[in-house]
Amino acid sequence: MIYCVELAFSQPAREAQWSAWYSRHLGVLLSVPGFTTAQRFQSIAPCRAPYLAAYGVTSGAVFDSAPYRERGGRASPGEWVPLMINWDRNLFDGLARMPEVGPDQYLAVVDRPADELARFGVTLQRLQSAGLDCTVHSRGMAVLSADQYASVAAEASEHTRFYRALTPQLRATG
Repeated sequence: MIYCVELAFSQPAREAQWSAWYSRHLGVLLSVPGFTTAQRFQSIAPCRAPYLAAYGVTSGAVFDSAPYRERGGRASPGEWVPLMINWDRNLFDGLARMPEVGPDQYLAVVDRPADELARFGVTLQRLQSAGLDCTVHSRGMAVLSADQYASVAAEASEHTRFYRALTPQLRATG
């Protein structure tokens, strides 16, 4: 399963400090049993929620666990909570693990049923809503090479967002 956290940050003057905190927070969540991978992204183009954190989780039950309630959830960002806006948390089924996006790759995200990137030879991994906020019912994801991104980005519709990785994909050690 894939757990996606999408949001915007409302204080540009504190964004570097918040981003450093958030990148450390990935490790905190990876210490929760059931979290397997974590990676942060930022949208290439302006959008409602330009930051995306994508996690691999073993099941939706992880969100009911005591370790998650202690280390994760809406209260875990502490002082940052009021500055994190347009904040959605969605759980998806359809992939066993989140694909890794390297430094020279891009993550394409399409939140609509149609596979609009097929005409470019890009196959989206289809995901279905499986819990939490359920603000997105169907999502497609694909990892693109730099060449694929260059050929697709100018022609894609407003329903497709492209992200660059802010961190490498981290893996749980336990």
